[in-house]
Amino acid sequence: MTIFGILQWRPHLDPLLCGLLVLGAGVWVWFLYRRLLLRLPPRKAQLLLIPKLLILILLLLALFEPIWTVEKRESTKGKLLALLDVSSSMDVVDSPKEARVARAKGFLAKLKKDLPSDVTVEELVFDSEMRAATAPMPTNQMRGTDLGGSLVALSDRKDISSYVGVLLLTDGGDETVDSAALPSVPLYVAGFGTDPTKWNDVSVADVQAPASVEKDLEFEINVDLRAYRGGDQAFSRGLIKVPVKLELERDGRWERVGDKTVDLLNRQARVNFKALHKELGTYRYRVTAELVPGELSALNNVRNFIVEVQQKTLHLLYYTREIGADFKLFRSELGRDPGISFTALFRTQSERFTLQGDRQPGDVELESGFPASEKTLQLYDVLVVGSFGAEDWTPPQLEALLKYISGGGVVVFMGGDRSFGRGGYAKTPLAAVFPWKISDSEPENSLGTFQVQTPSISSGHPILYGVEDQLIKQGAVIESVNLVGDLKVGATPLLETRAGGRLITVVGLQNYGRGKVLGVASNTMWKWAAKSENLRAAYGIFWRQAIRNMTGKDEGGRVFKIKWDKDAYRPGEQAVPEIRVAGQQNVEGIRWVATQTYKKQTTPLTVEPIQGQTGAYFTKVRLRERGEYGFKLVAYRGENILESYEKVLRVAPMVDEGAHLELDEAFLTKLAERGSGAYYKEDQADQLVKRITAGLWRKVVAVEASLVQTGPYFALLFVLILIVEWVLRRKQNLF
Repeated sequence: MTIFGILQWRPHLDPLLCGLLVLGAGVWVWFLYRRLLLRLPPRKAQLLLIPKLLILILLLLALFEPIWTVEKRESTKGKLLALLDVSSSMDVVDSPKEARVARAKGFLAKLKKDLPSDVTVEELVFDSEMRAATAPMPTNQMRGTDLGGSLVALSDRKDISSYVGVLLLTDGGDETVDSAALPSVPLYVAGFGTDPTKWNDVSVADVQAPASVEKDLEFEINVDLRAYRGGDQAFSRGLIKVPVKLELERDGRWERVGDKTVDLLNRQARVNFKALHKELGTYRYRVTAELVPGELSALNNVRNFIVEVQQKTLHLLYYTREIGADFKLFRSELGRDPGISFTALFRTQSERFTLQGDRQPGDVELESGFPASEKTLQLYDVLVVGSFGAEDWTPPQLEALLKYISGGGVVVFMGGDRSFGRGGYAKTPLAAVFPWKISDSEPENSLGTFQVQTPSISSGHPILYGVEDQLIKQGAVIESVNLVGDLKVGATPLLETRAGGRLITVVGLQNYGRGKVLGVASNTMWKWAAKSENLRAAYGIFWRQAIRNMTGKDEGGRVFKIKWDKDAYRPGEQAVPEIRVAGQQNVEGIRWVATQTYKKQTTPLTVEPIQGQTGAYFTKVRLRERGEYGFKLVAYRGENILESYEKVLRVAPMVDEGAHLELDEAFLTKLAERGSGAYYKEDQADQLVKRITAGLWRKVVAVEASLVQTGPYFALLFVLILIVEWVLRRKQNLF
């Protein structure tokens, strides 16, 4: 398609010479005309002058060489790749007329009809795998959604750059996916799903259960249920008593281990189950809410999850100069966790110390008090430090403690009259590790009754599972508050209250180096146990979960440790394990060999150092689709194997198909933006056609043509004028 043309001049001489030449030509024409008037009447003289004037103009044109520039648009003739979601959730009829998949096919048909004829649409479908649209559907009843894996598969296609874009037609699946790779062409997303407030539906909205627990330790399973009432009175009556059951899989069969009944007239409810295992292993559970007549779908009434029972031991050292009222209860609650080994170190008189509880090989230095050696502190996974003044630390002890934290240790600092700013810590190196800013002018502790609450930013934090609701319901309070400063940037508030006319973070969590620090700005949390049984349970759960969450023990052995960035992975994601040389091992000369195995095919991986951290490395494991991936890491020195590590990563969606039937437009919009495309609702096919059509013009091409040199036209015109002049002169008898 031609846009417009431009005439340009490219003279062969200097502009000044060109001007003089034009002036000379004008003078020559004038003298020539005067000469013709001496021999001929004016009319005949003018007639003979015209050919000469035309010849002169042609010669000047040749000298100035006019160029005609024409700009043209080059159109794209290409293909649009459409990826249609055919998972089971797309079969849900959430519209009075059609299921989601039928509406998606209608969207695609309209797109094909309205797109320019030179753009073809190639169709693929996907559920737990991607295949041609003409391929037969799987025979199994449930079709899962592996959105991330399908996008990664598209990005790996060698011909993907030949498409003008990729169109994803989906209801978004059941969970957000952090896909490690997206197609290199624009990704357009069309979402299908109606307003859930108009549904009649019951769903298991969430299940909160620990991924791993200790053998012989009772744990909780909290189930959140949700109901939508679209105005059907009969359906609403069925929400008064909804049975919920918990089942455990044994020898391939489901065995009921718990029953509850909930009232969902208020649209949401929570039920709690307790469980305990005496044997190590992996246990598969299932929670089911009974189907209410008239429900939209039964897909989201069931939720499966796995709990791994392990025998792990965490070693904790409690150090204080003076035993407080909270010590006995704190020790008692942690003692309920058989996986936590508790050691106490405290002063009895003068500078004599007592070491109680579980002893560790190599802990002899503790018999003389807090160690000045980081190596001794490394015997413990977590340290709890009581309330005493900064003057009671020696410089070597402070140095050992700081090295312990920055090297990956976990420390809890308890509140009290001699903690933080009140304890004179503002001018010590420990001031840097606390979650708050502190100063020497910190006021005395505020006494009274202070309501405790959970900040919205930390709601759902793993440390607070099963705790935050009880604190609100039971009206948990504390009776003393350290009036510390504002929370530092990057620290996480877990519990807060109002005291001294401002909001105070009572419990704050901060990373320091490779370690973690938990600060508690009160010494009266232990009194919750005297208020009610529920608050006593919340107190114990809080501390046990805090210890376990912060330690997050690494895997590995004597030579190196490995920490995975996630507990589990979905199809399409990327695992990035962090590798650290353990203890005092010499990092010089260590050679790493890492491999990934999937479907009997082994692929080498690159192990790279983490910049600025000695002895720290990382690698990347691409998890393109669901299944079991083998990861192996071997450390060599020369040709000798120092240590090897192997792990099987089970990659699958975290929740069941259809667990979240609500359309997550925010996630799909963000996904399309990451893919340099846009998100469209199911009634916006026209807008998508306009977007794709507008992008069909790739580039503007300029085509130049010389009016003198293009073709024989200039020379033929020159000869024709000469012939005309010759004829005129012949008639005038001028030869």
